[in-house]
Amino acid sequence: MKEYRLIGGKAVLFNITAIILMTAFAIIAHAILPAPVDDLNFDSVLVQIFGFPFVAVSYFMLLFTHCAFVLHIYGRYANYSPLEVGFRFGTAFALLYLIGMQEVVVEPTPFGTWGYEYVRYQLFMGLGDALPVLFLCLIIAHFSLNQDRSAAPQLSLGRADRILIITSVAVTFFGQRAIGYQAGLVESNVAVFPLPTYLWTLLFGLTLGSICCLIYPIFAVTTNTRLLSLQLAVVTIGMNWIIFNSFIGLIFSGAMPQMLLRSSIDTVVLFLTFLAVCPRRHRL
Repeated sequence: MKEYRLIGGKAVLFNITAIILMTAFAIIAHAILPAPVDDLNFDSVLVQIFGFPFVAVSYFMLLFTHCAFVLHIYGRYANYSPLEVGFRFGTAFALLYLIGMQEVVVEPTPFGTWGYEYVRYQLFMGLGDALPVLFLCLIIAHFSLNQDRSAAPQLSLGRADRILIITSVAVTFFGQRAIGYQAGLVESNVAVFPLPTYLWTLLFGLTLGSICCLIYPIFAVTTNTRLLSLQLAVVTIGMNWIIFNSFIGLIFSGAMPQMLLRSSIDTVVLFLTFLAVCPRRHRL
Protein backbone atom coordinates (compact mmCIF):
# COMPACT_ATOMS: atom_id res chain seq x y z
CA MET A 1 0.00 0.00 0.00
CA LYS A 2 1.35 3.40 -0.96
CA GLU A 3 2.08 5.65 2.01
CA TYR A 4 0.35 9.02 2.06
CA ARG A 5 2.57 12.07 2.48
CA LEU A 6 1.63 15.73 2.73
CA ILE A 7 3.50 17.96 0.30
CA GLY A 8 4.00 21.66 -0.37
CA GLY A 9 1.87 24.15 1.53
CA LYS A 10 -0.12 21.41 3.25
CA ALA A 11 3.08 19.93 4.71
CA VAL A 12 4.24 23.35 5.95
CA LEU A 13 0.86 24.06 7.53
CA PHE A 14 0.82 20.61 9.12
CA ASN A 15 4.30 21.09 10.57
CA ILE A 16 3.40 24.50 12.01
CA THR A 17 0.29 23.01 13.57
CA ALA A 18 2.27 20.11 15.03
CA ILE A 19 4.84 22.51 16.51
CA ILE A 20 2.09 24.64 18.07
CA LEU A 21 0.33 21.59 19.53
CA MET A 22 3.55 20.13 20.97
CA THR A 23 4.43 23.55 22.38
CA ALA A 24 1.05 23.58 24.14
CA PHE A 25 1.74 20.04 25.34
CA ALA A 26 5.10 21.13 26.79
CA ILE A 27 3.64 24.21 28.48
CA ILE A 28 0.81 22.21 30.06
CA ALA A 29 3.22 19.48 31.17
CA HIS A 30 5.42 22.04 32.93
CA ALA A 31 2.41 23.79 34.44
CA ILE A 32 1.26 20.65 36.25
CA LEU A 33 4.67 19.69 37.60
CA PRO A 34 4.52 18.38 41.18
CA ALA A 35 7.01 21.00 42.42
CA PRO A 36 6.81 24.59 43.65
CA VAL A 37 7.83 27.39 41.31
CA ASP A 38 6.27 30.39 43.05
CA ASP A 39 9.55 31.42 44.68
CA LEU A 40 11.45 31.70 41.39
CA ASN A 41 12.18 35.25 40.30
CA PHE A 42 12.01 35.45 36.52
CA ASP A 43 13.61 38.89 36.16
CA SER A 44 14.93 39.13 32.60
CA VAL A 45 14.09 42.12 30.43
CA LEU A 46 12.06 39.93 28.08
CA VAL A 47 9.94 38.58 30.93
CA GLN A 48 9.37 42.06 32.30
CA ILE A 49 8.28 43.39 28.90
CA PHE A 50 6.35 40.46 27.43
CA GLY A 51 5.62 38.25 30.42
CA PHE A 52 6.81 34.72 31.23
CA PRO A 53 4.12 32.86 29.21
CA PHE A 54 5.08 34.67 25.98
CA VAL A 55 8.80 33.99 26.51
CA ALA A 56 8.19 30.32 27.31
CA VAL A 57 5.95 29.79 24.27
CA SER A 58 8.44 31.57 21.99
CA TYR A 59 11.27 29.42 23.33
CA PHE A 60 9.47 26.14 22.70
CA MET A 61 8.39 27.28 19.25
CA LEU A 62 12.02 28.03 18.36
CA LEU A 63 13.35 24.82 19.90
CA PHE A 64 10.79 22.58 18.18
CA THR A 65 11.08 24.44 14.87
CA HIS A 66 14.79 23.62 14.83
CA CYS A 67 13.99 19.95 15.50
CA ALA A 68 11.50 19.87 12.62
CA PHE A 69 13.93 21.71 10.33
CA VAL A 70 16.86 19.30 10.75
CA LEU A 71 14.54 16.31 10.50
CA HIS A 72 13.29 17.47 7.11
CA ILE A 73 16.65 18.68 5.78
CA TYR A 74 18.67 15.57 6.64
CA GLY A 75 16.04 12.88 7.16
CA ARG A 76 14.82 13.02 3.57
CA TYR A 77 18.03 11.35 2.33
CA ALA A 78 18.20 8.59 4.94
CA ASN A 79 17.56 5.03 3.82
CA TYR A 80 15.19 4.36 6.70
CA SER A 81 11.43 4.48 6.99
CA PRO A 82 10.02 7.90 7.97
CA LEU A 83 8.99 6.57 11.36
CA GLU A 84 12.50 5.30 12.09
CA VAL A 85 13.96 8.65 11.04
CA GLY A 86 11.49 10.37 13.36
CA PHE A 87 12.26 7.96 16.17
CA ARG A 88 16.02 8.46 15.87
CA PHE A 89 15.78 12.25 15.83
CA GLY A 90 13.08 12.34 18.50
CA THR A 91 15.00 10.04 20.83
CA ALA A 92 18.20 12.02 20.32
CA PHE A 93 16.55 15.32 21.25
CA ALA A 94 14.59 13.71 24.10
CA LEU A 95 17.79 12.33 25.65
CA LEU A 96 19.47 15.71 25.24
CA TYR A 97 16.71 17.36 27.27
CA LEU A 98 16.14 14.58 29.79
CA ILE A 99 19.80 14.22 30.80
CA GLY A 100 20.72 17.84 30.14
CA MET A 101 18.07 18.96 32.61
CA GLN A 102 19.89 17.10 35.39
CA GLU A 103 22.93 19.39 35.23
CA VAL A 104 23.81 20.31 38.80
CA VAL A 105 22.95 24.01 38.90
CA VAL A 106 20.52 24.51 41.78
CA GLU A 107 20.16 28.31 41.62
CA PRO A 108 17.45 28.49 38.91
CA THR A 109 15.31 25.88 40.71
CA PRO A 110 13.01 25.98 43.75
CA PHE A 111 15.68 24.10 45.76
CA GLY A 112 18.78 25.39 47.48
CA THR A 113 20.55 22.05 47.49
CA TRP A 114 21.11 18.96 45.34
CA GLY A 115 19.29 15.81 46.37
CA TYR A 116 16.28 13.61 45.72
CA GLU A 117 13.81 16.48 45.41
CA TYR A 118 16.07 18.29 42.95
CA VAL A 119 16.58 15.18 40.78
CA ARG A 120 12.84 14.41 40.87
CA TYR A 121 11.92 17.96 39.92
CA GLN A 122 14.44 18.04 37.07
CA LEU A 123 13.24 14.64 35.87
CA PHE A 124 9.69 15.95 35.47
CA MET A 125 11.04 19.09 33.82
CA GLY A 126 13.03 16.95 31.38
CA LEU A 127 10.04 14.75 30.61
CA GLY A 128 8.02 17.90 29.91
CA ASP A 129 10.48 18.65 27.11
CA ALA A 130 11.36 15.12 26.02
CA LEU A 131 7.91 13.64 25.42
CA PRO A 132 6.64 16.51 23.22
CA VAL A 133 9.76 16.48 21.03
CA LEU A 134 9.60 12.70 20.59
CA PHE A 135 5.94 12.89 19.55
CA LEU A 136 6.69 15.89 17.31
CA CYS A 137 9.41 14.09 15.37
CA LEU A 138 7.35 10.92 14.98
CA ILE A 139 4.28 12.83 13.79
CA ILE A 140 5.93 15.10 11.26
CA ALA A 141 8.16 12.31 9.96
CA HIS A 142 5.22 9.98 9.41
CA PHE A 143 2.94 12.49 7.71
CA SER A 144 5.22 14.97 5.94
CA LEU A 145 8.74 13.58 5.47
CA ASN A 146 9.13 13.14 1.73
CA GLN A 147 12.26 11.12 1.09
CA ASP A 148 14.65 10.55 -1.78
CA ARG A 149 16.33 7.27 -0.88
CA SER A 150 17.28 6.21 -4.39
CA ALA A 151 21.03 6.59 -3.89
CA ALA A 152 21.26 6.29 -0.11
CA PRO A 153 22.88 3.17 1.35
CA GLN A 154 21.54 1.84 4.64
CA LEU A 155 24.48 2.30 6.95
CA SER A 156 25.21 1.51 10.56
CA LEU A 157 28.13 1.68 12.94
CA GLY A 158 30.17 -1.33 13.93
CA ARG A 159 30.64 -2.09 17.63
CA ALA A 160 34.23 -0.82 17.67
CA ASP A 161 33.16 2.45 16.06
CA ARG A 162 30.35 2.95 18.58
CA ILE A 163 32.67 2.34 21.51
CA LEU A 164 35.25 4.72 20.07
CA ILE A 165 32.73 7.51 19.46
CA ILE A 166 30.97 7.22 22.82
CA THR A 167 34.23 6.96 24.78
CA SER A 168 35.93 9.80 22.91
CA VAL A 169 32.98 12.18 23.22
CA ALA A 170 32.58 11.37 26.93
CA VAL A 171 36.29 11.90 27.65
CA THR A 172 36.58 15.20 25.77
CA PHE A 173 33.32 16.57 27.17
CA PHE A 174 34.33 15.61 30.70
CA GLY A 175 37.81 17.06 30.23
CA GLN A 176 36.76 20.42 28.85
CA ARG A 177 34.00 20.83 31.45
CA ALA A 178 36.38 19.90 34.29
CA ILE A 179 38.83 22.54 33.09
CA GLY A 180 35.99 25.03 32.78
CA TYR A 181 34.75 24.28 36.30
CA GLN A 182 38.16 24.64 37.89
CA ALA A 183 39.08 27.76 35.90
CA GLY A 184 35.77 29.41 36.68
CA LEU A 185 34.96 29.73 32.99
CA VAL A 186 31.88 27.55 33.38
CA GLU A 187 29.74 28.47 36.38
CA SER A 188 28.75 25.40 38.36
CA ASN A 189 28.04 23.98 41.81
CA VAL A 190 31.23 21.92 41.76
CA ALA A 191 32.57 23.60 44.91
CA VAL A 192 29.45 22.64 46.91
CA PHE A 193 28.39 19.41 45.15
CA PRO A 194 31.56 18.05 43.47
CA LEU A 195 30.53 14.39 43.18
CA PRO A 196 27.06 14.99 41.63
CA THR A 197 28.54 17.61 39.30
CA TYR A 198 31.24 15.32 37.95
CA LEU A 199 28.90 12.32 37.78
CA TRP A 200 26.47 14.35 35.67
CA THR A 201 29.33 15.55 33.48
CA LEU A 202 30.37 11.96 32.78
CA LEU A 203 26.77 10.84 32.23
CA PHE A 204 26.03 13.66 29.82
CA GLY A 205 29.24 13.00 27.90
CA LEU A 206 28.21 9.37 27.47
CA THR A 207 24.75 10.56 26.40
CA LEU A 208 26.20 12.90 23.76
CA GLY A 209 28.29 10.06 22.37
CA SER A 210 25.27 7.76 22.27
CA ILE A 211 23.22 10.43 20.49
CA CYS A 212 25.95 10.77 17.86
CA CYS A 213 25.83 7.01 17.24
CA LEU A 214 22.02 7.02 17.13
CA ILE A 215 21.69 9.64 14.37
CA TYR A 216 24.98 8.99 12.54
CA PRO A 217 23.39 6.56 10.03
CA ILE A 218 21.03 9.33 8.90
CA PHE A 219 23.96 11.60 8.05
CA ALA A 220 26.31 8.90 6.74
CA VAL A 221 25.05 9.41 3.18
CA THR A 222 27.38 12.45 3.23
CA THR A 223 30.84 11.29 2.13
CA ASN A 224 32.70 14.43 3.21
CA THR A 225 33.82 13.87 6.81
CA ARG A 226 34.02 17.57 7.68
CA LEU A 227 30.57 18.28 6.28
CA LEU A 228 29.10 15.23 8.02
CA SER A 229 30.61 16.29 11.34
CA LEU A 230 29.36 19.85 10.86
CA GLN A 231 25.83 18.72 10.05
CA LEU A 232 25.62 16.23 12.91
CA ALA A 233 27.60 17.83 15.74
CA VAL A 234 26.97 21.53 15.09
CA VAL A 235 23.83 22.10 13.02
CA THR A 236 21.79 19.34 14.67
CA ILE A 237 23.04 18.56 18.19
CA GLY A 238 25.01 21.72 18.93
CA MET A 239 22.46 24.30 17.81
CA ASN A 240 19.67 22.47 19.63
CA TRP A 241 21.79 22.30 22.80
CA ILE A 242 22.50 26.03 22.54
CA ILE A 243 18.80 26.85 22.13
CA PHE A 244 17.91 24.52 25.00
CA ASN A 245 20.42 26.20 27.33
CA SER A 246 19.32 29.67 26.28
CA PHE A 247 16.01 29.30 28.12
CA ILE A 248 17.71 30.15 31.42
CA GLY A 249 19.14 33.26 29.79
CA LEU A 250 15.71 34.24 28.50
CA ILE A 251 14.09 34.22 31.93
CA PHE A 252 16.90 35.21 34.33
CA SER A 253 18.69 38.55 34.09
CA GLY A 254 22.39 38.35 33.22
CA ALA A 255 22.42 34.59 32.61
CA MET A 256 22.50 34.56 28.80
CA PRO A 257 26.28 35.14 28.28
CA GLN A 258 27.15 32.17 30.51
CA MET A 259 24.53 29.92 28.88
CA LEU A 260 25.76 30.74 25.38
CA LEU A 261 29.41 30.41 26.38
CA ARG A 262 29.14 26.98 27.99
CA SER A 263 26.92 25.46 25.29
CA SER A 264 29.05 26.94 22.49
CA ILE A 265 32.22 25.45 23.99
CA ASP A 266 30.41 22.11 24.32
CA THR A 267 29.45 22.31 20.65
CA VAL A 268 32.96 23.16 19.40
CA VAL A 269 34.50 20.32 21.42
CA LEU A 270 31.84 17.88 20.18
CA PHE A 271 32.50 18.90 16.58
CA LEU A 272 36.27 18.49 16.87
CA THR A 273 35.90 15.17 18.67
CA PHE A 274 33.46 13.70 16.18
CA LEU A 275 35.58 14.98 13.30
CA ALA A 276 38.55 13.07 14.74
CA VAL A 277 36.72 9.78 15.31
CA CYS A 278 34.15 9.87 12.48
CA PRO A 279 34.42 6.50 10.69
CA ARG A 280 36.41 6.76 7.48
CA ARG A 281 34.64 3.69 6.16
CA HIS A 282 31.00 2.70 6.57
CA ARG A 283 30.00 -0.69 7.88
CA LEU A 284 26.96 -2.20 6.21
